[in-house]
Amino acid sequence: MWSSRARSGKVAGLSGSNARPDCKLEHPFRHFRNGYFSRAVRIAGLLLGLVGPLTLAGCTGLTPVYGNYGLGAHRVQVAYDAPNNRLEQVIYNDLALKLGKDQGEGAAKLSVSASQATRALTNDTVTSPAAQRQMTVTARVTLVGPDGQVLYSGTLSQSADYTLGAQAFANQEAAANAAENAAKLLADTIRLEALAALVR
Repeated sequence: MWSSRARSGKVAGLSGSNARPDCKLEHPFRHFRNGYFSRAVRIAGLLLGLVGPLTLAGCTGLTPVYGNYGLGAHRVQVAYDAPNNRLEQVIYNDLALKLGKDQGEGAAKLSVSASQATRALTNDTVTSPAAQRQMTVTARVTLVGPDGQVLYSGTLSQSADYTLGAQAFANQEAAANAAENAAKLLADTIRLEALAALVR
């Protein structure tokens, strides 16, 4: 039952027809909005922290130290013998680019004697419009220090495959390309051996 105080239209906290409650009503989603906003700010800051360094690296041209030129960046004092054929020229040029080149008195001297050979990868008794071949480049490598001491001496080789067809000129081009590819692979092997010998 309603009390007499309630029937008179006077309730605690009310004063006449224009009365307002003493308590302050809060929006039911205010805390949700605030929590969502603060979380969104934190996520945006995290994304900015991740993207920022990548953008900076792209703008400044920074590259990882373990990239394709990681070992090539280790320049050493090496002089090279004069090439006697195309294969040796390819090998010397690749070594000079990645290993370094120095004609000074304190430089070690690297000599390469290279040759090539080819062999069939398929049985000749099998009739086929194309034949698979493998080109192998072999080199006798000698590295001599400034004092005349032999730092490395050995024979190394690398191979590359190619295909022969019906056209003679195309076959010559394919064989020449395979020999050059094998020579470049061999230059990388020689570079690693030379670096290992020079840093001992």
